Parts: sequence; structure tokens; C-alpha cells
Amino acid sequence: MSTRTGKASTTTKTTRSTAGKTAAKKPAAKKPAAKKPAAKKPAAKKPATKKPAVKKPATKKPAVKKPAVKKPAADKVKKVDLSKAAAVATEAAKSGALVNHVIFVVDRSGSMSSIRRKVVSVFNSQLAALKKSAASTGQATFVSFYTFHSVVDAPRFFALPIDKVPKLDAISTTGATALLDATGQALVDHQGLPGGALDNVSFILLVLTDGYENHSRKYKSKIGTMIKAAQASGRWTLAFLTPKGGEATLLRYGIPAGNIQAWSTSGSGVQTMGQDLQRGLQTFYEARQKGERAVVGVFTTNLAQVSVEAVSASMSDSTDAFVRIPVSSAVAIRPLVESELKTSYKKGHGYYELTKPELVQEYKEIAIVDKASGKIYAGDAARSHLGLPIGARIKVKPGDHGSFAIFVQSTSVNRKLVAGTSLLYKKA
Repeated sequence: MSTRTGKASTTTKTTRSTAGKTAAKKPAAKKPAAKKPAAKKPAAKKPATKKPAVKKPATKKPAVKKPAVKKPAADKVKKVDLSKAAAVATEAAKSGALVNHVIFVVDRSGSMSSIRRKVVSVFNSQLAALKKSAASTGQATFVSFYTFHSVVDAPRFFALPIDKVPKLDAISTTGATALLDATGQALVDHQGLPGGALDNVSFILLVLTDGYENHSRKYKSKIGTMIKAAQASGRWTLAFLTPKGGEATLLRYGIPAGNIQAWSTSGSGVQTMGQDLQRGLQTFYEARQKGERAVVGVFTTNLAQVSVEAVSASMSDSTDAFVRIPVSSAVAIRPLVESELKTSYKKGHGYYELTKPELVQEYKEIAIVDKASGKIYAGDAARSHLGLPIGARIKVKPGDHGSFAIFVQSTSVNRKLVAGTSLLYKKA
């Protein structure tokens, strides 16, 4: 009994001891199992953070490409069949009607980017004025529109009847300035028109650029000869709106000084450019109405071809309404009047002689003096004779006044008068 009891005790101890060892080993086996998932978690997060970074540029690429494709489309024009496009103009020319071709050549090089919208606005306003001039004078008018940059674009429309010319929506800008090639291409295209050589047909080419020639290839070496030949026909008027400093080059190519107007690309400069353009077109239509076929003073006041009979027939003789005072030395307008006439100066009664470029407001009156007889004519008709728009503020540049002197109403009391000129003073 004692022996059995002893063995049982030993067995019990051994079992307990084994159980204790087994119990002690279990936590040690669990530790590595707990560490493994912890090591896997960061590895699973890394690809998740990278995926959005890869996708973002992929979604942006199409958005960037779309505008780049659409922009040039505004200036893409299908090649024009010139003879077919000018069919109506050809028939008008053959009918004997007074026919005018107005050709716009507009720079769309990269430097025009900041003012391209303003240029579109200026063109549309000129188009409206052009339609009125054509209708009021009964002159059949056909319009062509070219743009250029490093190359010359196909015309957007060619010899299109004025009443069918659409407003300009937009122009895009790019590249350099092939100014001479654009001028040459417009000349070549129109000189080859059927009926274009008839005496009742005239052309005015209006070129607008904000820079200097730097990329022409095709006509650069012969443009001077081309311009002279066109002007020698007596039916071509070539006029340029150019940046300051560009006048000398154009003069070398034979463009008359009165057909060159410098302009600034500032906001006010573009507005003034539009006014100059409008005045130039009105001058052209006035000349055509008088039987002239070309104009050499598009941007200047010009009375060289106006007769005394034409002035006296269209304007009232206002000689008795004025006193003419000689200006012997530079002096302000008020002290001269008060010294010479011994009376108080009345603002707006003085008219100074036009000798330099001046801004003439729409409300100012203009007087024309016949140098031979001394007769004075005043009124709106004076603006028409000078090619100035009625009811519009305009910068005027003296040109060839023929046998007349031009006087502009002054609303200042301190205006400096030029020595050697004279002043008209309205009595009442």
C-alpha cells in the first residue's frame, strides 16, 4: 500500500510538472504570431497612397490638350476659289457701277495677343460704318479679310458684298510678322480679278500691324515694285496703321506719308486707331463720290482736289460773322482777342488755324477759308470735305489743303496760338 501510494504521488508530480512546462511554452509561441500581422500592415498601406498620385496627372492631360487643339481652329479657313468668290463683284464691275474693293490685312502675330479682342471690336465697328457709307453713297462695296503671322492665312472672306459680311468673332495670335508677304498676297489676289482693271473699279488696302516686318519670304524682294505698279494704275489706295518708327520703312516702299498712321497698342491707342481707320475710309468714299479713283491722304485732312465752287455750293458764306486777326508772335488766345478787339473774350468764339495734329471733338465747328478771296465758310459740310466723320471725336493731321486754310473752334481761354498764323473770332 505504501509503495502504490508513493508511485501515485510521483506520477502526479510528473504530470503536474509536464503540464506546467506546457503552460509556460504557450505564450512564447503566440508572440511571433502577433508580430507578423503588425509587420504586414504598413506594407499594405504603401500601394494605397501611391495609386491616387498616379491617377491625378492622367485625368488632367486631356483637359490641357483640348483647348490647344481648339484655338487654331478659329483661324483655319478653307482655300478660297477667288474667281468664284468674286463673281458678284465681277458682274457689278461689268455693269458700269461704281465699285470699291475694301481689303483688310490684319496682323495676328504673337505680339498682338493682348489686344486681339480690341482689334475684333474695332473691325466690327468699322464694318458697321462701312455699311452706312456704302449705302449712303450708293457705291457697290466688296470686302476681303486677310490675317497673317509667320505665314499669310487664306482669306476669311474674299470680295464679299458688304451686306453679307459677317461680324468678326475672334482671332488667335501666334508666330512672327510676315507683313510684306501679306501685302503682296492681297495685291496679287485682287489684281487678277476679272473686271478688276475697269476704270469704275477701285481698291483700298488697309494694313494693320503692331510690329515690324521680320518673316516675309515670298514677296520681300519685289514688294516695292509691286506697290509702285499698283499705285501707278491710279486705282489703288494703300494705307498702313503701323507702330511708331515703322513709317520710314513704308515710305521707302513708296507709300505716301498721308497714308501712314502711327498708333499705340495701349487701350486709348487702339480706340484712336479705330477713329483713324474710320476717318480714312470716309475720306476714301468722299473721294470716290467726287470721281477720284485713289487717295494719297487717307489719314490727313486733304483739300487738294476740292474746288472753291464745291465749297461755296455746299456751305454758307460766313465771312461777315467773323473777324480775322493775324498772330505775329506766340500768344494765348484770350489776351490776343482782348488786346486787338478791346472786348472781353467769349469762350468758344475763337477758331485757331490747323498747323499740326490736333484732337477735334465732335462738338467743335470747323471753318474753311479761301486764301484767294478771303471768304469764310463754316458748318458740318467742312468736315465732309475734309473726310472727317460728323458727330465723332477724331485726331486730325494737316495735309494738303490746296487753296484753303483750315480753322478749328477752340473752347479754351489759354490756348497758345502759333506765330505766323491767324485767328478767326466770331463776332456774336
